[in-house]
Amino acid sequence: MVKDRIVLLDSLRGLAVLGILLCNIPIAAEPHSVATSLTLWPLGMAPASVAVWWVTQVFFQQKFYSMFAMLFGASILMVGGEGGDKGRQRTLILRLASLLPIGLLHGLAIWQGDVMNTYAVVGLLAMWARSWPAKRLLQTGIGLHLGLSAWAAWNLLQHAAQGGGDPPPAQMAKFLAGVQADSAQYAGTFAQSLSQNARDFWDFVFSAFTQWPQTWPLLVLSLMLMGMGLYKLGVLSGRASTGVYQGLIGAGLGALAIVCLAETAYMVLPSHPWAPRALARWLQSATAPVVSLGYVGLMVMATRARVWKAIPAVLAPVGQMAFTNYLTQSILMTALLYGGRGPGLYGKVDRPFLAAATAVIWLLQILWSRWWMARFTMGPLEWLWRLAYRGPMPLRRAPETAAAAT
Repeated sequence: MVKDRIVLLDSLRGLAVLGILLCNIPIAAEPHSVATSLTLWPLGMAPASVAVWWVTQVFFQQKFYSMFAMLFGASILMVGGEGGDKGRQRTLILRLASLLPIGLLHGLAIWQGDVMNTYAVVGLLAMWARSWPAKRLLQTGIGLHLGLSAWAAWNLLQHAAQGGGDPPPAQMAKFLAGVQADSAQYAGTFAQSLSQNARDFWDFVFSAFTQWPQTWPLLVLSLMLMGMGLYKLGVLSGRASTGVYQGLIGAGLGALAIVCLAETAYMVLPSHPWAPRALARWLQSATAPVVSLGYVGLMVMATRARVWKAIPAVLAPVGQMAFTNYLTQSILMTALLYGGRGPGLYGKVDRPFLAAATAVIWLLQILWSRWWMARFTMGPLEWLWRLAYRGPMPLRRAPETAAAAT
């Protein structure tokens, strides 16, 4: 049973890290401010491009970020325990503290969409709630998430009361000129793309932790607390009853249907007005944890069904080396798209190409992860990271273990 639970968590981690890529790759191909937009996407609104946008927004966007943050919360308990063990707490602190410079280096030098720096800082706060009962963790996490959703709704209502809509033409022209200037930097030389990437990353990090309220860090905190509570209840480790997972699937599908209706309505309206777009984005964010847990329920049910059991088995090796795969995705994306690093396709490829590239990377990472984990105990970057907080650990499997894994 313990082995099955570990496989389940690895499978969920693998699903999350693969799903995140489809959301991240448009941000590596166009400036962040227009990468997820339907109408401001620089390459237009061809039907195939709109179809990819719709699938991404409905089924992927924010769902896998949420899942990964909840799983990170569970890992805080797995590494640090529930408190009382000073040795495990020290290991946890070193683990999170060592993640911060890795995240900063990743964001500054490779890809500006890094989240590991935020996970490290927020994790150092969330870890002090390890001893809380599951109910308190869930109540705090859900309450914080609802509060953030209410704050976002209030801001939208205030904007609507002031007339709503997009910025005036002069302001929009200035915005688009800035987008074009940023795009030219990303598509330029290696030094230009590196400089623009570092600038965008630092601007985001600085604003995320200095603006009031700190919406992004607080959102991550809410999800980590929920993940910790769900892990204590056995939901994320596959120990809950079938009825619980069926309930999660039902709630997730219901939330997904609401988001689908909202995104579709915005997509099909001829002028793509501000109000339905704002409503769709708010619903997407507010319901993301519910949909994520629906996906968790589906994964658990797959592990219990003979027909679908191969899906979590395929994803588990990807999740076992999720850290390596996450960083590798950034390297592959920027090598393909950023100027001065490879083909230099920044600003030149539409969403269908990006979706196809994502599918290729998925396949490569599934095959690579299966090959690597059959021969080694952990991913290469996981091993290097653990050197920082646990010291040397064996990397290569014993011959008999490797043969059994193969």
